Amino acid sequence: MRPLCLLLAVFLWSADALGAEKPSLAGRMLVAAEKLRDPYFEHAVVYLLEHDAEGAVGIIVNRKVGAGSLADLVADPNGYLNLNRHVDLYFGGPVAMTKLFVLHDGSYQGPGTVTSPGGIAMTGEKTIVEVIADGRGPRQHRFMTGYAGWGAGQLEGEISHGDWLDAPPDRALIFESTGTTEEIWRQALDKAGLTL
Repeated sequence: MRPLCLLLAVFLWSADALGAEKPSLAGRMLVAAEKLRDPYFEHAVVYLLEHDAEGAVGIIVNRKVGAGSLADLVADPNGYLNLNRHVDLYFGGPVAMTKLFVLHDGSYQGPGTVTSPGGIAMTGEKTIVEVIADGRGPRQHRFMTGYAGWGAGQLEGEISHGDWLDAPPDRALIFESTGTTEEIWRQALDKAGLTL
């Protein structure tokens, strides 16, 4: 029995030493740990769109910052679009905070669309706003300003520090939740596993 344990230990050490890839968290939700006090990420629930050796891209899904009409988000000089529709606006993260993004289901693919393995996508081109205003856009969507981004190894460092909990994606929480930032965070926390 002892030689088998030794062989397994050597194999695991070799895989780690050779830089075996860590599993990607793309398509998962990160839930801020109670101790995380960064003003951008305190009580944040982040949906990860991309995660690999080069870094990660996600969007905070539980921080509503305002409401208005589609007319506040897109110009329609010819008057072809129905821009009277009420929309909520969310803070997606501290990167490109003045740019509008739409987090949406995978039924829309257009210029600038990034789709996660879980089928949830983000588009940063104004075409999607026009398509939504015209009634042809994805059924599930949220308007966001900015996104969250991590450089190579940065998210892994935060995870090893215990700043994030892993949770399965929850489309109802991502697209339909209406509570406060903390209420939605607590809902996600109930779904989260142990610290990553």
